[in-house]
Amino acid sequence: MGLRRATILLIGLTLAVLLLGLYTASRYIILDRFETLEEDIARQNVERGVNALYSRISQLGLLASDWANWDDAYAFMLDHNEAFVTSNLVSETFVHQGLNIILFVDMDGMLVWGRLWDSESDRLVPLPESALQVLLSGTARLFESADRTAKNGIMMLPQGPFLVAMHPVLKSDHTGTPRGILFMGALFGGTETAKIADVTRLDLSIRPVSAVAFPASVMKNDFADRVILVPQDESILTGYALVRDIFDKPALIVSVAMPRDIYRRGVDMMHYNLTTIFLAGLGFAVVVLLFLERRVISRVGLMERQSCTIGTRHEAGKRVALSGRDELARLSDSINDMLDRLEKTQEALEISENKYRSLFLNTATAMLLVNTETSIIELVNAEFERLSGYPRGEVEHRKSWKEFTLESDALAIEEFFRRRAAADGQFPGTIDCRFIGRAREILFVSLTVAMIKGTDSCIVSMIDLTDRKRAEEALAEFNRTLEQLVAERTGALAEKAHELEEANQRLLELDRLKSAFLSSVSHELRTPLTSIRGFAKLILKDLSRMTGMGQGLSGKYKRVDDNLHIIITESDRLTMLLNDFLDLSKIESGRMEWRDARLSVSDLIVRAVGAVRALFDEKPGICLSLDVPEGLPDLFVDPDRMLQVLINLLSNAAKFTDKGLVRVVAVPDDDGLRLTVSDEGVGVPEADMETIFRKFRQSTQGDILENKPKGTGLGLAICRNIVQHYGGRIWVESTLGKGSSFHVRLPREALVQKDKKKAAPSGDEAA
Repeated sequence: MGLRRATILLIGLTLAVLLLGLYTASRYIILDRFETLEEDIARQNVERGVNALYSRISQLGLLASDWANWDDAYAFMLDHNEAFVTSNLVSETFVHQGLNIILFVDMDGMLVWGRLWDSESDRLVPLPESALQVLLSGTARLFESADRTAKNGIMMLPQGPFLVAMHPVLKSDHTGTPRGILFMGALFGGTETAKIADVTRLDLSIRPVSAVAFPASVMKNDFADRVILVPQDESILTGYALVRDIFDKPALIVSVAMPRDIYRRGVDMMHYNLTTIFLAGLGFAVVVLLFLERRVISRVGLMERQSCTIGTRHEAGKRVALSGRDELARLSDSINDMLDRLEKTQEALEISENKYRSLFLNTATAMLLVNTETSIIELVNAEFERLSGYPRGEVEHRKSWKEFTLESDALAIEEFFRRRAAADGQFPGTIDCRFIGRAREILFVSLTVAMIKGTDSCIVSMIDLTDRKRAEEALAEFNRTLEQLVAERTGALAEKAHELEEANQRLLELDRLKSAFLSSVSHELRTPLTSIRGFAKLILKDLSRMTGMGQGLSGKYKRVDDNLHIIITESDRLTMLLNDFLDLSKIESGRMEWRDARLSVSDLIVRAVGAVRALFDEKPGICLSLDVPEGLPDLFVDPDRMLQVLINLLSNAAKFTDKGLVRVVAVPDDDGLRLTVSDEGVGVPEADMETIFRKFRQSTQGDILENKPKGTGLGLAICRNIVQHYGGRIWVESTLGKGSSFHVRLPREALVQKDKKKAAPSGDEAA
């Protein structure tokens, strides 16, 4: 599409869019405001008509109030005197006041006096029975309760709609007991409607609901104390309002017709504005088009023709000539400058092309230019001629690169080209393949591919890897031989490892059998030991009784007594040894029953000290000290097992200390608890600080155990197993000749947090 045509089309579309936008704004904003104003005025007119109708009813109510609150009327309701009728209830009263019905009804609903003004015969007549029944029943309904207030409104009678007013009959000062109801009614017909239309100056119509033919768009149930507006056509707008009778039922329809002058003025204004804007826009478009034609379009066309001449005739020396000092003239100067730079760039490009062509043809690496779409070789250098054995004339634009490789390699190279082109140079640019020359000898080469952006061509350089490939194959063969030897040696090592694993399993089985044997033997030995200890005590008791009877056996009794004490002592030692065996066996086999419970640290220490007090009593040179601060958290452990740990540690302290201080300390340790039993005994060598916690191991260096009671070597092993069960740790710190400190640290999981702790005993106790 030409510039001139595009400009005309653009201006036309702009003008059309502008007019469409203005029409839409005028139609839905300005004209809508006129319609809203017209509807507001129509509603006000309908409301004026309704208010005029209610004003007429109010006038009738005032008249009825004057008559009802009159002493003469009050007396008439009692004595029914004829003088009141002849002087007041005459034809002139009906005509002058515009009444059609006057009715007096007593409080029992019985008619006292009532007449109907017949406008056709111009005389008073009795009320028809149908109308009388409606009036009496209506009066009874309205005044059936204690409510005696006046009632004004509309009542539908067989003769038509009536404006009615009903008031209780009272004295002139509005006092006294109501003696009846005064009813006044005026037939509402065309005359009354004409009067209201004349007063309001409206095209007004008031008709019964049953007599009104509503438009199809308006239903009777649309009225809910509001005005309904219905456009009859482009010139008339009609408003409808519903008026309810004195019983709150639909009675009359007030309709007001109004000419749509405001709407027509809005439409005329919209058309005038659109026409004015269209003509102004059309004139502006013509002016703009002429200006663009003279100052832009024609000159751009001239520049186009001159540029085509330069391009098609390859007249590099010619330039664009355009007069003026505006932007187009400066654009022509810029085009001429660009042509100058292009001419220089063309010359530099030819020089660069010759240089790179020379470099391509004379480089020592075989190179070729390949079209990736057609697979045709477009250019090769002298080194490619030497490597392939083909002259350039037989290769360039004649042969495909696929002719120089095996079919399996060709598929891989083609996929490689495709991935290189899709990756825009990001994919690695080297691939190894086999090359077949004219002599059909297979060479191993490495191809380096460089894609030329914006074209379907790429530059491929080839490096001969035949010698290196052969060396790699020899090296690979050597590696395979070496790997075979390694595999053989590895197999032999695997067999040895399997043998070691079987030996380890046999050792574990022997250890299990040993533990089972010790457990069985311990159980079997405890029964006879218990019997031996029991019978020894019985014999000792009998000997004591015999000695007390004075039978002269005191010399022999002393030796027997000593022997029996030895039997009992050794039985206790063997029983303790068997218990240690059984405990260790249960712990290691996982059959130990742990009865964890809440345990106070101070209670634990007091019980442990009580259990070993006899050992300390035998050594008066030992001072036992307890250091248990308040506020320590309780333990959640097996009380018997933890007591066993402290008893073992205190027993060892008493056993290896002749004099000095034995101290029990309990302190918080980070988020755990640490118990320490320290003594001033012989100490433990550094080399034995770890081994003493193993089974059947004791410290034997030097004379540490000289003249000391020998144990089983199981106590500390049992202690370590118990502490480790609760995730804790037990260790010893010792200096030979100065004493030892055994530490038991229990983690947070073995503690119970408490707000308040019982006070624990502390201080020194001499043993």
